[in-house]
Amino acid sequence: MIAALALLASAGNAAFFAIFGLFVVAMVVLVVIVIVWAVRHDIAGRREWRQRQEARMQWNDDPEDPSP
Repeated sequence: MIAALALLASAGNAAFFAIFGLFVVAMVVLVVIVIVWAVRHDIAGRREWRQRQEARMQWNDDPEDPSP
């Protein structure tokens, strides 16, 4: 009887650890996907911001511009 209960507990623990392991793997994958997405969008946003700043500086450096 005790051996059967130990076997059931062992099977329950194994099932829990298998499902929990899958959950942890899924969470790690989702975290990596979100971080990669955020970094890519940050790089793209910085690139666009830098282009706007450079265009603004070129517009201000225009010698034909009558404003001082």
